[in-house]
Amino acid sequence: MVYSTKLIDSVLRKDIKIVRLSDSYDIKPFDCGVPDLNEFLFNDAKTYLKYLSSTTFLFENDIKTIAYYSLLNDLLNIDPNIDKEFEQEIIDIIADKDYSFLLEMKGISMFPAAKIGRFAVDKSFQRYGYGTEILQLIVMSFLSNNKTGCQFITVDALNNMDTLRFYEKNGFSFVTLADYNRPSRQMYKNLIALKQVEYLQE
Repeated sequence: MVYSTKLIDSVLRKDIKIVRLSDSYDIKPFDCGVPDLNEFLFNDAKTYLKYLSSTTFLFENDIKTIAYYSLLNDLLNIDPNIDKEFEQEIIDIIADKDYSFLLEMKGISMFPAAKIGRFAVDKSFQRYGYGTEILQLIVMSFLSNNKTGCQFITVDALNNMDTLRFYEKNGFSFVTLADYNRPSRQMYKNLIALKQVEYLQE
């Protein structure tokens, strides 16, 4: 699959900059079309930052915020009696057989993860592939600089066709079928498998 690099190219040209939100930072105008996501950025993001709940990153040009996402720590908790396909996937992709054996013997069902708490692109910049590029940047940041141990990226995706298709297109899978009729669905991207590919290419 060929991905757009419009956003990354603009960052390299310094037409767009990436900003880590701080308490004193003035957030530029933003409207993604979803009131809850707009309100989080302007009303809640700094409070979450103050109490160490999540960190928010902005993509902006001189006049407006193009996109933002927030990250927080997560723990992917798998019920082996329900999520058998997920459990088998973990075992299958781990190249180190000693580690696979350890998982089975200890019955480990909780895995360290990072959660995308909020993620939105301004209406003026939607449908240009910016969301996909930002997801790529998030994934690469954990693969290249995994400071605390993070095996998965998770997201509670809004349960609508466009949102679910977006995450599926970008390599996310559903954790369980138990949330099929809920307002949001838990999804994950497996970093272990991507890291194994990196090792094979070295």
